Amino acid sequence: MQCPVDNETLVMPERSGVEIDYCPKCRGVWLDRGELDKIMERSAT
Repeated sequence: MQCPVDNETLVMPERSGVEIDYCPKCRGVWLDRGELDKIMERSAT
């Protein structure tokens, strides 16, 4: 997948069971539907 800002290839590490799309060049972060909710739920516990 390519970064929509600078067309760099995104890195997709997994954190706490949530896959995060991250651009190493511009440091942008993109989440798929429902991933932000999962992060918020896990941080509340």
